[in-house]
Amino acid sequence: MIMNALKYPAVLALLILFAGCDTTSPSVHDEELVVESYLVAGEELPPIWLTRSLDVDGVWTESSAAVNDASVVVMMVEENGTTAETFVYERTFSAPGKYVPATQHVVKSGARYRLEAATTGLDPVSAETLVPESFEVLDVSHTEIEYLDPEQFSYLVTRSSFADRQSIFVFTIASGNPVPENLVAPYLDFVFDREDIDSGEPLEFEPGDREELARFTSPPINEGNYEILADGTLRVRLPWFAVAFYGENEITMSVLDDNLYDFQRYQQVQQNGGLLSPGEIPNVLDPIEGGAGIFGSMARVSRLVNVLPEAGN
Repeated sequence: MIMNALKYPAVLALLILFAGCDTTSPSVHDEELVVESYLVAGEELPPIWLTRSLDVDGVWTESSAAVNDASVVVMMVEENGTTAETFVYERTFSAPGKYVPATQHVVKSGARYRLEAATTGLDPVSAETLVPESFEVLDVSHTEIEYLDPEQFSYLVTRSSFADRQSIFVFTIASGNPVPENLVAPYLDFVFDREDIDSGEPLEFEPGDREELARFTSPPINEGNYEILADGTLRVRLPWFAVAFYGENEITMSVLDDNLYDFQRYQQVQQNGGLLSPGEIPNVLDPIEGGAGIFGSMARVSRLVNVLPEAGN
């Protein structure tokens, strides 16, 4: 996902561990603080997870890597660099290495936020994110639609503008009832053998398959790939290959800040490699000064659509 990896600190830590490796030569590991947090315009300040990086030969566990004794603050920063507000974070025992804000604050669209964190024995870290401008859904094409309908499900949305680039979107499709009986035909044939499908016996997912299929996340997509209308709005259509299940699906459209966009596109190169040899694959580009990880932000909208089986099925 893309955002699947970004929702789980363990996966992020492994990405950071892997990304720091040059497979063509031995390396000396310098332990550093790893950060994970995602601000969303119009929503409460999010938790922050802190872990320590491990050597490539190390065994990562959530509890052993967690940093539980850090001081953590997030500041809203004015254009001239002065601090407008400061939000202190506190350790919570609901998960290892998890910190939550001591006071409530709704993340402001278009605002800049700065993170600072420090713990004994590791270099302090800092990072900044410029929250994308919020955007609105002006119209939704369907509340229910047949699978493979040529019209496709689509949003009509306002644009979230950036000074030096077009908006970059990520789509997440989450099924409300991800059971084998609701799989659309292409996914059903991909996941299960035909003899099992035709046997009449109840189908059961292998471990991990349900979680993997229940939530699809697209790669980063430039707004230039969509229909830009004369009034400046965007008509964004959902490709059918992204839908794995019939029934109610939540479609979330997110606009990424520079930090998330850079992290995810470099992460894709790390995972897929493309035509690059191991020694040419670049390290993940992250925004954390003094450490590693991701401190990024997004603006997003979500709507529900009921995907119906095709007529005759």
